Amino acid sequence: MKTTRLLQAAIAATLFAGGAASAANLINNGDFESYSIYVPNGGYTMVGAGSLDIPYWTIGGTSIDLILNSYGSIGANSTSVDMLGTPGPGVISQAFNYSAYTTYTLSFDLSRNPYGGYTAVEVDVNGVQTVFTGTSTPTTHTLSFTTGALAGSQLLKFSSVGGDGYSGAVLDNVVLTAVPEPETYAMLVAGLGLVGFAARRKKQA
Repeated sequence: MKTTRLLQAAIAATLFAGGAASAANLINNGDFESYSIYVPNGGYTMVGAGSLDIPYWTIGGTSIDLILNSYGSIGANSTSVDMLGTPGPGVISQAFNYSAYTTYTLSFDLSRNPYGGYTAVEVDVNGVQTVFTGTSTPTTHTLSFTTGALAGSQLLKFSSVGGDGYSGAVLDNVVLTAVPEPETYAMLVAGLGLVGFAARRKKQA
């Protein structure tokens, strides 16, 4: 009975540590698969500044385009955002909550609409602006930042760079997660070790 309880406690500790290690995405609808307008397969739909048609995201600039299986969209049967709308340029942003003294990793996929020449997007997060360029091959980009002494809320913003045409950088799969601290990994290893120890004791008994 004691061994069973020990095993249960060890499994619980391991699951707790594992849950902490697999941090949740702080960005909602980062794959742009939730929207309240019709997007034709193989086509696009323009979303103007101020529109509420893409939940959780604020649309700024002039407009962006939602594209599906066309114009450089990323992934099969997946909706992506052409940052240079019809016409652009466009801006999309979303607020997120952050903790103090925490490292975060942002990742996103970027390609380009093959019919245009403006393929860059500026990412603004934690007070730093970084420009990335979309290419014909979808690429996953990442960047990390560490917050200061105070927790709070800030804005993640993507802006089309250059031009007022109709075809630009294509964005998809935006993910922002907290990087687990070393002690989280230590807890996970300790929990797994406890499970193994308990299992060996039970087998010997």
